[in-house]
Amino acid sequence: MRKRQPTRKAGQATHNSHKKIPKASDLIWGINSVFEFLKNTPDQIFEISIELSKKSPKIDKLVELAKQCNIKIHSTLPLPLPQFLQDANHQGVIAKVKPCKTLSLNELKTKASRQKYPVLLVLDSIQDQHNLGAIIRTASAAGVAGIILPKDRSAPLTGTTAKVSAGTLSLIDICMVTNLTSTLLELKNEGYWIYGADVGSPQTIYRSDFSGPICLVIGGEGKGIRPLVKKQCDFLITIPMHKNLDSLNASVATAVILFEIIRQQQYNI
Repeated sequence: MRKRQPTRKAGQATHNSHKKIPKASDLIWGINSVFEFLKNTPDQIFEISIELSKKSPKIDKLVELAKQCNIKIHSTLPLPLPQFLQDANHQGVIAKVKPCKTLSLNELKTKASRQKYPVLLVLDSIQDQHNLGAIIRTASAAGVAGIILPKDRSAPLTGTTAKVSAGTLSLIDICMVTNLTSTLLELKNEGYWIYGADVGSPQTIYRSDFSGPICLVIGGEGKGIRPLVKKQCDFLITIPMHKNLDSLNASVATAVILFEIIRQQQYNI
């Protein structure tokens, strides 16, 4: 019973490789996003296009690192720019990347078990890429062991997500699963306590015990956690707020709860 506790040199420009217009999932953009990917997972990058007229110390540093990693550099941006990039703040830097690496649930559990107090984050139906990117950035800052996403009910891991995450998408383990309810049941059997964020719960995060392995479930924008997923939660928790407010943006709520979990765990070490 569970108890609570053709070969080209780097820098040469070519337009032939830019003829095929890529999808949003094929690219990342922005100086910081591309630099973080380059620094942490250079093997994920095929090539980088840089508008060299936008010279800056940051771009010089990025170019130097790309050369060290033997990654192709184009001195012009791919033309025509895809529609999704025309109004984006790409800062003159675009990288073509391989599909985002993900782990199986077993791989994630194995890596998480190396931490004394692992925290996993489950996102149930987060549909907005900006929310997803902001949550990834927060999770990385909080030292979360990994993020679990449903394959069919989540915003895609695109360049927009990477840009909003400020490059931290390359720093955190992502696991894609088919069924969240069975995933949570499996995590329970591994000793995780499942906490679901629910605005209607009487139990606040400040009266919750976050010791031990924790799995935090955050629901989608508007509807929250789906009923079947909610049934798998050991506890439903809420953030106490002023009476004139009834909820927070998903990414903000995630940040508040995660750092309360981390505060308690550090205090108990």
